[in-house]
Amino acid sequence: MATAGGHSGVDLGSLTLFRLLSFSVLLPGLCKGNSVERKIYIPLNKTAPCVRLLNATHQIGCQSSISGDTGVIHVVEKEEDLQWVLTDGPNPPYMVLLEGKLFTRDVMEKLKGRTSRIAGLAVTLAKPSPTPDFSPSVQCPNDGFGIYSNSYGSEFAHCKEVLWNSLGNGLAYEDFSFPIFLLEDENETKVIKQCYQDHNLGQNGSAPTFPLCAMQLFSHMHAVISTATCMRRSFIQSTFSINPEIVCDPLSDYNVWSMLKPINTSGALDPDDRVVVAATRLDSRSFFWNVAPGAESAVASFVTQLAAAEALQKAPDVTILPRNVMFVFFQGETFDYIGSSRMVYDMEKGKFPVHLENIDSFVELGQVALRTSAELWMHTDPMSQKNESVRNQVEDLLTTLEKSGTGVPDIILRRLNQSQALPPSSLQRFLRARNISGVVLADHSHSFHNHYYQSIYDTAENINVSYPDWQSPEEDLNFVTDTAKALANVATVLARALYELAGGTNFGDTIQADPQTVRANGPPLLSVSVYTAGHTYPYVPCLAS
Repeated sequence: MATAGGHSGVDLGSLTLFRLLSFSVLLPGLCKGNSVERKIYIPLNKTAPCVRLLNATHQIGCQSSISGDTGVIHVVEKEEDLQWVLTDGPNPPYMVLLEGKLFTRDVMEKLKGRTSRIAGLAVTLAKPSPTPDFSPSVQCPNDGFGIYSNSYGSEFAHCKEVLWNSLGNGLAYEDFSFPIFLLEDENETKVIKQCYQDHNLGQNGSAPTFPLCAMQLFSHMHAVISTATCMRRSFIQSTFSINPEIVCDPLSDYNVWSMLKPINTSGALDPDDRVVVAATRLDSRSFFWNVAPGAESAVASFVTQLAAAEALQKAPDVTILPRNVMFVFFQGETFDYIGSSRMVYDMEKGKFPVHLENIDSFVELGQVALRTSAELWMHTDPMSQKNESVRNQVEDLLTTLEKSGTGVPDIILRRLNQSQALPPSSLQRFLRARNISGVVLADHSHSFHNHYYQSIYDTAENINVSYPDWQSPEEDLNFVTDTAKALANVATVLARALYELAGGTNFGDTIQADPQTVRANGPPLLSVSVYTAGHTYPYVPCLAS
């Protein structure tokens, strides 16, 4: 089970800066209550914490002590400034204000190695984005939870052939014993730096004298060790405590799905009913909780699929197509395919109206922002194609996609060597349960083009969304960017392919996605159903592996 650390009595995102006048002043002043507190403490309201996460065997992330952690502020703007924090400074522990460009694995390992001198860390946003690449994810996302393993497709297991996220430094999967926060407001960052310069900056390298400026971080969570330990403690709390506390929360959310033609959701489809699945993911993550823009890793693909769904439902004969189309948006794929794993489980157990046997073909959108070129690569699974029937079906699927792409000259569809493994994708979870013909469309042939995969810098600017400087904000709302046009072209290819895969023959060339839909983040015109995405799978591979 995937779990997130629970907390009690404090705001998870609570971060407070205060000017430490002297210990003797603080204690007698407590009798005056809030009036003294307001003079001493300056709350910082726009922050994001690194939180504690657990899986079946390990814990990752960060947290503070139960009463919060306090330290003297030291601003680190260049790597040489670390010397004061790690060895030279006479007033540990220190609360480090770290420039965003220095938030790297090398620097974090140095800080992690001297935890007795580090009370916590506040990271500023790097503007513009930091070095040309920053991905705190691992190099082989969701390793061990896809189709490839040591016993099946061992030559493809653990990304032996392709390191899909070759720039990943794994920072988001480390365990830190001190709190770490992101400072999102430049004005609040300036307040901290000014306090540091006024009180903590010694002359000519000498130690500053009291009073000193300090910072206090609150992000305590009760969950520790592993999911099993956390669940056991939660059970004990709820069983024997008069005031039970939630020690940890499961990582759960909702998958979103919709059928092109209405079906009876209270029953199951007939075994002869065939369904074409169009899938993508909804979620992303970063090192900091709830700050995961995911522009290239997730948003571009699900907006494209929404635009394709809108275009396809406008076909005149859509209600009489021989096969149905199911649009699926999986939630929780970042954490070991939680969303797709639950759907496969429900299909196998007969708890979902569509069964695995009903799936005719599977088309998934991976990262399709087309940031560097107009090429769209068609990834397939070499293991399932050892079955001749599946291989022929995959060949037909690729041919259909290529045919659909010929009418969209701005998109170039490319085939890959059939001996290359699938990239991390929801399709892998379906292939674990059944051999089906499937393809993953992506803008990369090997490693991700996304240099900020699962980071706070995977923003709209990362996929070249820009507006003319002379336009007003109101005019920007109606402006169709080049990125929106490119995604609309991908949506057109997808919609036309789905139309033909569903058995359509008459109107394929007339189907056209609307760039305005992409520009507006694609409001869906289909009615949707939602169901709970499960949380019965560990969220990360064993950290010791």
